[in-house]
Amino acid sequence: CAAFSTSYSDSGLFGIYGVVHPEKAGEMATSILKVLSGLTEVSEMELSKAKASLKGKLYRQVDEDQVLMQDMAQQLLLGNQYGSPKDFAGLIDAVTVDEVTAAARKILSSKPTIAAYGDTHTVPHYSAVESALRG
Repeated sequence: CAAFSTSYSDSGLFGIYGVVHPEKAGEMATSILKVLSGLTEVSEMELSKAKASLKGKLYRQVDEDQVLMQDMAQQLLLGNQYGSPKDFAGLIDAVTVDEVTAAARKILSSKPTIAAYGDTHTVPHYSAVESALRG
């Protein structure tokens, strides 16, 4: 499984995908739903680890000149200003548990989209997925 997230100026897309043998598809879907539902309760320690991980990734990425230049160009083209890695690290540090759980609740309250390909007989019905996400 892997997660992805794409942000736009007025919306975004968050998702999880996985590849599994058909007989395990239901187990995988159930596991994903369990993990997603757990996102509405985040501890200070979990948030602290996530912040450290994200800041580490941020600083590692800008060690490469090409990545730094691409980041600068994207920021200037899309937002007409540049924020340094230090600026973003400050924004990351300012995030609270309440903000994270509110964002998770908002994401999980939207109508999910499900796509399954192949033998899908073990994949939960849409209504079961929707119900699991609403808790």
